This record gives sequence, C-alpha cells and structure tokens, in this order.
Amino acid sequence: MRKRLFFLFSPLFSPLFSLLAAAALLSAPFAAAALSIDDFGDNQVSAVAMGGLNPWPGDNPGSETTFQGFERTFALERTAGFGSTSADANITRPNTFSLSTGPGVVANVTLGYASTPAVDATDGGLSKFFEFSARSDLAATLTVSFVSGADTSSATFMIPATGTGAADPFQFFNVNFTDLVGTADLTTVDEITVAISGPASLDLQLGVLRTVQTPVPEPGTLALLGLGLAGLAHASRRRA
Repeated sequence: MRKRLFFLFSPLFSPLFSLLAAAALLSAPFAAAALSIDDFGDNQVSAVAMGGLNPWPGDNPGSETTFQGFERTFALERTAGFGSTSADANITRPNTFSLSTGPGVVANVTLGYASTPAVDATDGGLSKFFEFSARSDLAATLTVSFVSGADTSSATFMIPATGTGAADPFQFFNVNFTDLVGTADLTTVDEITVAISGPASLDLQLGVLRTVQTPVPEPGTLALLGLGLAGLAHASRRRA
C-alpha cells in the first residue's frame, strides 16, 4: 500500500504528474516577435580612449540603420577611472551588443533608436510586451524608454551576474506594456532608448531587443517541461 501511494504522489514517477507537467509546458506560448527593434546584425563600434572621464571627440560615431529601419546611435560615457571602455555591435561577438569596461572604470551607455515616421510599438494591438535577452558577468541595470512627442514610458530591469562565456546562455527579460511607467502613446513612438549602467570591470552583452505578443517562457517553466518529459519517458520504460 505504501509503495502504491509513493508511486502516485511522487513527482518523479507519477505518470499523471508527468502528463500534466508536459501539457502545461507544451501549451506555454513562445515569443512571437511583432517588432524587432534590433538583432545587432549591423556593425557599429564606439570606444573611449585612455585619458579623461568623458569620451574623446570621435569616439562616438554616427548612426547605423538597423534592418527594421531604426537609426541606432551609441552614447558612451565614462564616469570614473582612467582606463578604457568600449561598446560595439556585431564585432566582439556576432549578432550581439557588447559593453566592456576595464578595471576601476565605470561607464554608462545609451542605445538610441529613432524612427521617422513614428512607429506603432503595439503593432496594431498584437504586441503586448517589450522583451530583450542579456547576459553579464556582474550585476547591471538596464532601463528602456519609449518616447512619443514630449511623453515617455519606461521600465528598469536588474540583470544578474550569470557570466558571458560561450557556454553561458542569454536570459530573457520582459515587461508588459501596461506595466510601463509614464504616459507615452505607444502607437506613435518617435524614439526608443536603452540605457545600461553597472560597476567597473563589466562585461555585458545583449542578444535582441523586440516587442512580442507573448514572452519567452521563464526558465522555471522550461524546467517543468524537462521534468514532465523525463517522467513520461520513465513511465514508458516501466510499461515496456
């Protein structure tokens, strides 16, 4: 009797739990991009040379047109230290925005995306979230802002220190448009800014910026799928 109860209620061996877990995750929506703001497939570099606190003339080059037609600019500012810091797109790593600061160097970078004419970030109401992927070796802060005329709506994210090695995955972060703070009209967005700040010796990378209908599932949900599929496989082997 005890063995039967254990089999019924153990999450690892209950076929019922496995079926429910797998069904729950298989039905979880994966991201469908409505407006791809940047996939960082266009080369652009910005570097601060050795010297004073602020970028030297020429260190922040002109704009780059992304494949969606946005005019992208980098505004890179060193706020402490005298070493070098750099930011680039599709150069340090393919299809990746990279920000790197030296030991003792603190810097901020703002990515600006201007659009003329204004764009509908909601894609006619289909898009409900802003989403981006990132990884960083140290904890950092990212603030995204949508600008419409004189009005701004924004959200701030804390990016944890998870590493930027080849084996370290990008994490997805998102915010529902209804949770943005501000009064911007998201159907007529003139500019989108992404401001990043962090400590010295920072290595941070972005993989994609976009608006989506549904966000990428949380890692915990993906783990639930793995658990469910493992349970199904175990139950199948027992029946065989």
